[in-house]
Amino acid sequence: MRTIAVTTAIALTVVGMVGAVGLNAPAAQAAPFPDLSSHNPLDELGRPTPRTQEEIRSFANQPWMPADLRNALLSGLAFAAGVNGDGGPELPDNAPRFTQFYWPTVSGSCIGGELDAVGSAIAVPGPAEIPAPGAADGQMAFVFTALGTAPATPEQGGMTVNWANINTLRTGATPLGNHGINPDGPATLSGAADTGHGTVVAVVSGTVHTEDGPCTFIPTAAIIDAR
Repeated sequence: MRTIAVTTAIALTVVGMVGAVGLNAPAAQAAPFPDLSSHNPLDELGRPTPRTQEEIRSFANQPWMPADLRNALLSGLAFAAGVNGDGGPELPDNAPRFTQFYWPTVSGSCIGGELDAVGSAIAVPGPAEIPAPGAADGQMAFVFTALGTAPATPEQGGMTVNWANINTLRTGATPLGNHGINPDGPATLSGAADTGHGTVVAVVSGTVHTEDGPCTFIPTAAIIDAR
């Protein structure tokens, strides 16, 4: 099961990166980091744009693509795009502006010690009263949800957001804790960081402690406009 989880997570990473770097460039010429100047791969809600979805599907359906990887890519795309309601619950009309992290992540044997769990993260620039604990002006709230899991335990300390403001060069590592979001599950952690205004690059990873046990997730990332 862990092998499947890792394979799926790698595929979901490709979902997040392919739309940014382009599908037609030779691998040897690909830049080490995504070139976001060609087109924004995400819409205003952090979902893959129709163009990005088309490129990912084209990439996944190449004749040389292994079936397991193709299925993982397309499943990850469906999750990230919110197809058939899989992108999470509907947001309230007064929801604050947020950015969804580029790709969902996976923890093997997380649910009941047997099933894999998918994790999803968002960032909310302040000022914003929700999500808890809220974010003041110049701060940013981060939320990570381990879908399908038992409630989070009161004590956490294993999930961290590492971030950098590329305009001010300020950096930090913000632990995520249990602030009462989804008390009946799924496990949801959050925290606020003094990122300042500007463009923030953030990577979240670590372990979520649920009532069923710990679940460790590989990294997912986002670029957030907090100007």
